[in-house]
Amino acid sequence: MRALLALALGLSLQAQDNPYPEMGPLPTRNMFTLLQAPMTYQPTAPRPIGEGTWKLTLSHVRANVFEFSGLIKDHPPAWFQGRRRMDRASLEALAAEYPSAPFVFYFDEEIARTTLQVRRGITARTDVWIELPVEAHGGGNLDTSIESFHKAFGFEQWGRTGIARNQAVVATIRYGHLEFVREGSQPTHVQDPLLGVVHEIYQNGRSGLSATFTVKPPLVTTYGNYRAGWDLEGGLTGWWNFSRTQTLYVGAAYTHRGRGNSAYNGLDYSSDLGAHITWQGRRNKAVQPFVQLYFLSGFSAPQPFAKLHEGSLQHDLGLHVQLDRRATLTFRYINNITHHENTDDASFGVSLTWRI
Repeated sequence: MRALLALALGLSLQAQDNPYPEMGPLPTRNMFTLLQAPMTYQPTAPRPIGEGTWKLTLSHVRANVFEFSGLIKDHPPAWFQGRRRMDRASLEALAAEYPSAPFVFYFDEEIARTTLQVRRGITARTDVWIELPVEAHGGGNLDTSIESFHKAFGFEQWGRTGIARNQAVVATIRYGHLEFVREGSQPTHVQDPLLGVVHEIYQNGRSGLSATFTVKPPLVTTYGNYRAGWDLEGGLTGWWNFSRTQTLYVGAAYTHRGRGNSAYNGLDYSSDLGAHITWQGRRNKAVQPFVQLYFLSGFSAPQPFAKLHEGSLQHDLGLHVQLDRRATLTFRYINNITHHENTDDASFGVSLTWRI
């Protein structure tokens, strides 16, 4: 009888200590305009979810992108001020200011990316997953809020007050001529899917390490112009319960980018390295804060007047709200730490994860 009572008490305490499954790192993604066509590093949760278990995550992220080449920032035209609307005539005038520059870009848009990720445990140590994204591009309505935030904290972003708010403009320029222009909103469209495998290679109860492999087939033409090649990624992702209530996640992966169509190849993409480190607090509680740092090494060969080859660092701050043992709601705010004209300005996200 005492043994049964002890067993019951132990199971009860175990249930209290582990009421919720671990979420792991969030799939932060750089939402910069030039990173919509290729595969871009996203952190992957290292723990297997269990043989026969399904995990479905529906995410929505809205990113504000207002970036242009450093050449424009360093040598702006005299007329580039006063809430000017950047239509095609203005873009042609802008292009004419830089006749000797081999590549200049001007991006002003908001990108809404919605993804469904389905993950399945096929063995006790191996999971497979697929991610299906759709995107919509438009002017959005975040410009005013971002300008107010910058002004309040004393670091206004150069150029924002020189153009009209909430536009959707994507333009690339070569030697004084417009190479590609897209004005106005782009309807919701499917992006290339991702397919991945996560295999646990080490686990001791307090820490673990898994190998990851991801592939992106080239099925979609982005912005109606850029078709990527076959992209492959391999890496490692791990975790460490360094205290009773806190977990640290780390990971890195190498992304190999294949050649695509001529417009895509003209952007001179290169392979790169991505990495993350994540602190998650209040383990096994209903509300769990997290801080994640997200790094990319640079995604283009060096070019004059551009910083696309330089590394970038972003932070991802948020909360997991455990609705019950199966469902988790997550709120996130992602922002740029480095300022090399190769990341989105800010992103806001919400996701719902459901385990079956």
